[in-house]
Amino acid sequence: MDTNRGFEFPLIRTEIPGPESRILSKKLKEVESPNITYISHDFPIFIKKSYMMNVWDVDGNRYIDMTSLFGVSAIGHSSSLILDTLRNAEIINGMGDVLPSASKVQLLYKLREIMGGGYKGILGQNGADAVEAAMKTALLYTGRHRIIVFKGGYHGLSYGALNLTWNKKFKLPFKKQIPAITKFFEYPRDDKEGDSILEKIETYLSRLSPEKRPGLIFIELIQARGGVRVAPYRFIYGLREIADRYNILLGFDEIYTGLGRTGKMFAFEHYGVKPDIITLGKALSSSFPVSVCLARDEVMNAWPESEGEAIHTSTFLGHPLICEVASKVLDYIVENRLYKRAERIGQFFMEKLRKLELGFPGVIKEVRGKGLLIGIEFRSKGMGFELMKHLLRSGIITLPAGENAEVLEITPPLIITEDIAMFFINQLERIIEDELT
Repeated sequence: MDTNRGFEFPLIRTEIPGPESRILSKKLKEVESPNITYISHDFPIFIKKSYMMNVWDVDGNRYIDMTSLFGVSAIGHSSSLILDTLRNAEIINGMGDVLPSASKVQLLYKLREIMGGGYKGILGQNGADAVEAAMKTALLYTGRHRIIVFKGGYHGLSYGALNLTWNKKFKLPFKKQIPAITKFFEYPRDDKEGDSILEKIETYLSRLSPEKRPGLIFIELIQARGGVRVAPYRFIYGLREIADRYNILLGFDEIYTGLGRTGKMFAFEHYGVKPDIITLGKALSSSFPVSVCLARDEVMNAWPESEGEAIHTSTFLGHPLICEVASKVLDYIVENRLYKRAERIGQFFMEKLRKLELGFPGVIKEVRGKGLLIGIEFRSKGMGFELMKHLLRSGIITLPAGENAEVLEITPPLIITEDIAMFFINQLERIIEDELT
């Protein structure tokens, strides 16, 4: 893999946010719904360009990106692989379910192959699309509409996916329009807690008649936005056993964890448990909006044959250009074994961050994660959010996570080097020493 180094260290020329970002903040407030973008005296910056590990804002400040911009840019920003695909494109639009492209077929075959065969897909444009396709697929296959999900989970904010998302602040304004189809259980921290939750799930199911049982158990193997909480191994194995025993489908939301992020191609490989349904997105194209719901052939075949009017589709489903990009990104991840790189750099991160944890026991509560999906939990609520702003002023883009923004999330592009990792750790240590102790 040739990244041509692929990064420069930060260069901050102005106060953060700079004057141009402040002007744009004021203009944005005039034209956008007030709910969308958080704007304050010290946030946000407005980004102008990006390349590999770097992002530049409109004021000319250069940053290192430790977010992959929501986990999307797995192979780095503005990759020549993607840009060349765009330049050489012969078709830039399609017709969803009516006139498919060869690139759509190619992408679905590649996804089937990396899953080990036996899966069919429904393409979408974002994670919530894939989740809603999973919900519909489970209903068609089992005939049962209820779904078991877990506290802390984030599966999207469109109305179907919103049912499965835990945080009540997303739901309360729209509660009157959200049907009660979910049963939430705790998300375990360890095997002991997991065993207790499995018992509660078993008790719940045993009290329901077969036709009233859920048709789907849906879980994130690592809750990214929920605070980088990692599901215990025994718990996931136990869910598989329960799902099989009660004729319920087991679905994994791998929109964040899939395609190399956790040190394996899929997070489920850590557990040795294959899903009936899986959702993927974000890194799938490393750039453009695309997602997919994959299900075992038998499960996906519960959908009726199209008679000319698909009952689940969209204008941009299977967009030819995006499918072409996604196919090449998948090839790149596999051929360059970026999941192995994520495993190696992730281990380096964990080793250094755990030393930091030992050095600041009154500040850092826990460091956890897999591969390049890492969370640093702090003892104070809101500390992840405050550190995000401190780091931004130092030229590093990060995100907070957790129900109370108590976690700092680290999800850099999979091309990250140990040099960048060490630079980030040194800056984090400096800020903790100077600002938090």
